[in-house]
Amino acid sequence: MRMADLQAESIQQSGTVLLHEYWSMALRRKWVIIGSIVLSLAAAGVVCKVSPKWYRSETLIFVEEQKIPENYVRGLVVEGSLEQRIFAIQKQITSRKLIGEVVKEFSLYPDEVATRGLDATVAKVAGAVRLDLVSKPPSGVPRSSLDAFTISFSHGDPETAMRVTARLASKFIEENARAREQIAEGTTEFLNYEVMTAKRELEMKEDQISRFKSTHMAELPQQMEANLRALDRLQTDLKMLNEMTPRLRDRLALVEKAIQEYERFGSTNPALAGSARPDQLYSRLEELRKRLTALLAEFTESYPDTVLTKEEIRHVEGELVALYGPEAIKLGEKRLDPYLHELKKQQSEVKGELASLGQRQHSLNAERKEYLKRVENAPAVEQELLILERDYDNMKNNYRSLLDKRINARVSENLEKRQQGSQYRIIDPANFPRVPDKPNQPLIMILGLMFGCAMGGGIAVMQEQLNPQFRRPEDIEHLLGPQLLAVIPDFMRTENRMNWHRLLPNYQVPQGTNGHSDVRQTTAMRRLPWPGEGRVPSDMNFIAKWQPASIAAEQYRVAATRLALAKSQDRCAVIAVTSAVKGEGKTTTVMNLGYTLARDLGKQTLLIDCDLKCPVLHHYALTPPEYGLADCLTNDVSIDACITSFGEVPCGIMPVGNAVIPSNELLKTDRLAAILHRLRQDFDYILINTPPILPLADMNVLAGHADAVLLVVRAGSTPQQFVRRAVSTLPSDMPIHVILNAVGSLPTYMSDYGYALRP
Repeated sequence: MRMADLQAESIQQSGTVLLHEYWSMALRRKWVIIGSIVLSLAAAGVVCKVSPKWYRSETLIFVEEQKIPENYVRGLVVEGSLEQRIFAIQKQITSRKLIGEVVKEFSLYPDEVATRGLDATVAKVAGAVRLDLVSKPPSGVPRSSLDAFTISFSHGDPETAMRVTARLASKFIEENARAREQIAEGTTEFLNYEVMTAKRELEMKEDQISRFKSTHMAELPQQMEANLRALDRLQTDLKMLNEMTPRLRDRLALVEKAIQEYERFGSTNPALAGSARPDQLYSRLEELRKRLTALLAEFTESYPDTVLTKEEIRHVEGELVALYGPEAIKLGEKRLDPYLHELKKQQSEVKGELASLGQRQHSLNAERKEYLKRVENAPAVEQELLILERDYDNMKNNYRSLLDKRINARVSENLEKRQQGSQYRIIDPANFPRVPDKPNQPLIMILGLMFGCAMGGGIAVMQEQLNPQFRRPEDIEHLLGPQLLAVIPDFMRTENRMNWHRLLPNYQVPQGTNGHSDVRQTTAMRRLPWPGEGRVPSDMNFIAKWQPASIAAEQYRVAATRLALAKSQDRCAVIAVTSAVKGEGKTTTVMNLGYTLARDLGKQTLLIDCDLKCPVLHHYALTPPEYGLADCLTNDVSIDACITSFGEVPCGIMPVGNAVIPSNELLKTDRLAAILHRLRQDFDYILINTPPILPLADMNVLAGHADAVLLVVRAGSTPQQFVRRAVSTLPSDMPIHVILNAVGSLPTYMSDYGYALRP
């Protein structure tokens, strides 16, 4: 939130600064803007004077609605609000047929008809016709019960305008009566067709619902309870089958085990076979066959024992055949053994029961899945059925609505044929226009004023762009880099002068031609008594002394501190304070910056006035010395005799002096270098007040004696190209510092934190 607040505050500050800059630009270029406005207004007046006059006649038409009880005929298809019909009415009035008849009847624009043709003339007349809806009915009349609109026509002849307007209104009413009757008939036919179509669609939807119910009979919502009961029954049956299957499988395993034991070992299980017992003949036959096999292995077939054994086998087999049939004597088969036969019968029965249970279980599972599918599909079927029934209901309601509309349309058709429907009635006939409708003189004058403001502002902005000046710190940093020491506000504005008058009672400010105090005044105006001190300087630019708590004085302290931090060695720093052209405020900067270095930083400071053509520094001295720099250079005058001190701070002033010598000849001597070398031993800082760079060549000589250059730029005054050219004339290795002077609007972070002005 804090970051957002800071961003919002920054945007607000930027907007305030931008508005102030545009306002300042408007004040600077006020005559350009005023001249543009005057010229635009004059041109607008000429246009109003020479433009052809057009007169517009107007007629008022009321719309009377159906005179029939509302509860009998509702929502007639051919009716609607006037707002809904106004577009159609306008197209009807401006139709080619109607306008063409009016053009031929009144012979409008015959020359254009002959040269350009009837179509072009009809288009021109249609453009002059206008239809407007009356938005405010008379007081006491409801808006819904009475509608009105106007038809107007513009022409150069007011009589023709009135006649054409009246004819347009009458022809529109006639055409409308015929058109409304045709619309009513067409509406009835259309509704008959729509009713038949809706009826067919309704029948198709009924068939669709019937087929859907037949297809999904078992899945309908009404069958949900029956399906759930069937699922419960199937679940119970499946549970019983699942319980019977393990018991049958156990019995089958027991029977199969008994069969295996009987076949292998001859053991029986009475619990399984019941009363069935194995026949002894089978056992005797088995023993005889084994005996025969053993005899044949040792003896021949004619051996007596072998023959007896065979005879006995035939006798036993005969008995078995007599008892059980021919199949009973097959080798390796005991199927007709009653015990074995009973076991295999039980095995077959158990397997049959298991197979039957499996089939039953499979059938129940399939049936259960079918019912589950029905239950699961029931919501989707219900939803689809609801959609079909909803569509059916909508179609049914639509069908009923169409039936009602068809009845209303028939009634409306009969009303239109008998002229009992809504009617158009002329209330206010076409008037004779006496005041021209075009040109619209107030609008033209307003547009002229707006165009003049826009043109003046554009010219002012163009002039500002073609001749850019420094107005903000960012402009200095963009052109010269990060060399800006401080931003000095314009402390000589009106509100600050009021503070000066409060601080210096009975003090008269001498004004110069550039808006600043003129320091070259008479001796009587140069000094005034100051309570507690001897005298005060005559120029109020000395703000570092007279208003030390002001924002401007604080900015001079910022500049002095940065100069001190930029000093790279302990020896004295000689700084040439200059500007590109005259009037930038370099002398004010020298005095305030030197005084701040001495008072606030405790530095031994000397101010030397090297502007031999326009000397100023001697006016700031409380007791100007008899001699100065020129006397020291030309005569054998000591340096100490040319310096005066402020007394309360370690700051001295060396004025120009009384000698009159051309500046170029004076500054070419080596005497200046010797003087500066001598002064470096006694002072920490030497500020040289030099002439401007561009008008004179003095700065080119003085730059060779300085350690750095302090360039003073007046905000909103010096063109950037002048500053760029002045900087290019200085040595490339010379350190350059910049002070932006007389800034009209400081950034908020400076003004909000400024000290309150104290007397």
